[in-house]
Amino acid sequence: MPGTLAARGGIRPVLQRLATRRVVVLAVVASLLCLAAFHWRDARLGGLELLDTRQWYTPDQAAALFAALDRLDPRARAVYAWTEVSVDLVFPVAYGLLLALALLRLFANGRPLYLLPLAGAVTDVFENISIALLAATYGGASSSWTRVAAVFTLLKSVLILAALVVAVYGTIRWLWVVGNARER
Repeated sequence: MPGTLAARGGIRPVLQRLATRRVVVLAVVASLLCLAAFHWRDARLGGLELLDTRQWYTPDQAAALFAALDRLDPRARAVYAWTEVSVDLVFPVAYGLLLALALLRLFANGRPLYLLPLAGAVTDVFENISIALLAATYGGASSSWTRVAAVFTLLKSVLILAALVVAVYGTIRWLWVVGNARER
């Protein structure tokens, strides 16, 4: 297909075009605004441990959360669902792009490690959509579809953790190279 990323040379050239100060600043600002919105959401939802902040959860645990949200406030579950498909869809785009650009820069001539945060961001989006659907359709009983959302949550967690570990390693490696170059 002529319009696909593969036809244009892959993801790397697209990221290289996006690697501008303006895009980075926009992604940082978007991330910070999302974090502020999450703080508001946490306060609005009584500080309950939401599904996307866990590593894993069962259908019964999700049902218990939705029931707790319903007891908190008749609109609390709707707020959770709405923020999952609004603010929490912007956040993965912003942090995924930032991490991908950092890894692209840190490993410019290496393997495509920038794919880790992009894959994490994509699974985060699927997680958010799944959780929003579960919250919006909760009828008082647990749903086996919760396992799908939980798998996305686990995959997101693993991929983002891997991307952060690689970013720390790349930063240490870069600092080592810069330090050694100054000594010469």
